[in-house]
Amino acid sequence: MKVFIDESGDLGWTLDKPNRNGGSSKFITITGIVISEEEEKYISRFIADIYKKYNLTPNIEKKGANFIPEHAAYITSQLNKILSKSHSFKIISITVNKSKVFESLRKDKNIFYNYVLGLLLKPEIVQHNNIDIILDKRTIKVSHGESFPDYIKTEIWGQGLDIEISCSFIESTHNKMIWFADWYANFIWRNHEDNENSSYNLLTQLPKDKFFEKKLFF
Repeated sequence: MKVFIDESGDLGWTLDKPNRNGGSSKFITITGIVISEEEEKYISRFIADIYKKYNLTPNIEKKGANFIPEHAAYITSQLNKILSKSHSFKIISITVNKSKVFESLRKDKNIFYNYVLGLLLKPEIVQHNNIDIILDKRTIKVSHGESFPDYIKTEIWGQGLDIEISCSFIESTHNKMIWFADWYANFIWRNHEDNENSSYNLLTQLPKDKFFEKKLFF
């Protein structure tokens, strides 16, 4: 099984100023798209259909943040096109209310990110014999960001679970599954950050085994 990861929001702690105006985001959302390799084609076809509908340039990444609410809602309303064909597909997500994060967890952005991503992934990892975690190479501009593979293996193998885990960092421009993870990281994040819930309200209507969201420090 594969999990493609991206996030929306930032790891700054300037919470006394408005986001986008000298301040940090109030929330950070990390989202994973779970899909088997043989079923990735259904997401690729879905993205191609969206690009055709909105007359987007093929093979040029369209960020989730650049979809207006109407488009975000439409995209989510069409997810049954994937769900009807893919048994493995699901969206998993975790959103953190940064204002309530322990001071101790704010000391090191890398440790904080690993902790949050681990909370998201551990319940999924233990459901499989092997899993491949793919992260955007630009994921959270942390100097030692690639320490996550060691962290998650320690967390899982330390429980005595013999699960094959691989992690890779790739350029999002070359992977449409990461594009899709970016879309949904943003669509979920904007609900919490900006109270813009055009897509989020539709997501919450999906079966619980197809959309799982965890909230931290709420």
